[in-house]
Amino acid sequence: MGFVCGLFLLLTLPALALTEVVVSFSVCPDFFWKDQNGKPVTPTILTEVDPQSGHDRYQKICQRYNNLYQFATLYDTTNKIPVYSAYNIEGIQKCNRKSNWFIEPELDDISGGPDMKNEENVKNLGENQAINNDYVKSGYDKGHLYPVSQADDQCTAYSTFTLTNAAPQHWHFNRGVWNQMERAVLNYMNTNCQLDTNKIAYIVTGIVPSNPSSLMNKRVNIPAYFWNAFCCFDNISKKWVSKAHLGPNDISGTLWELSLTNLETNLAQDYGKAFSVFGGHCQSDINNPIYPKP
Repeated sequence: MGFVCGLFLLLTLPALALTEVVVSFSVCPDFFWKDQNGKPVTPTILTEVDPQSGHDRYQKICQRYNNLYQFATLYDTTNKIPVYSAYNIEGIQKCNRKSNWFIEPELDDISGGPDMKNEENVKNLGENQAINNDYVKSGYDKGHLYPVSQADDQCTAYSTFTLTNAAPQHWHFNRGVWNQMERAVLNYMNTNCQLDTNKIAYIVTGIVPSNPSSLMNKRVNIPAYFWNAFCCFDNISKKWVSKAHLGPNDISGTLWELSLTNLETNLAQDYGKAFSVFGGHCQSDINNPIYPKP
């Protein structure tokens, strides 16, 4: 499936790269934890509406690619970085990377259409989002929130290459401990969690913006921290379990492994309001370490 999909997309990419700015994540519910009644529970949705324009700085995006929803993102149009991306894993496949990155035209131009696309012919380009030029000679990586390494097919992997799914990430942090953690989480889930259409793993990766703002290219917030939490059905205990990670976006190589509860406590302090990743569910912590510290 991955090879066929990849070949097909190379031939038809512009027409198939679709995304949507939506009013509610109910448009793409599959990427969120489900309660006992099967109702999707999103992470806390931040909101800040301008009383004059009625514009909410935090925009909900259902990321769609190859005519399928692939993941969901809450995007901060003031800081021009995502708050988080939510996605799931049903299996593991080594996927290829792309060299070019898309933007979301509807964030800058309401009539820009739902197509995730290159930057050409987009009105008000960059008014509400980061663009490729912001990263040029910045010294920062385009840090995936939903990483290529955790995509379970090639179509999904390609869909992650949108700047609405990326934030400025220190290269040493991105290519070092953060990358190692992403792979350790993937290995853990592959070994210990039930990954199929009945019991999929849910993952949310997000950032904490710098405050006061440290800016890239004088306009894009450079996150102070990156965080990650996952919930999966454990093969042995036969219950839903979780683990979280948090690290400063700098050269220190620091990464903390912590419980979901402790992560949410930290995020509540950083965001200035109560914050829940899985709606108060999946609180059973994996007691054993997942990430082997170097």
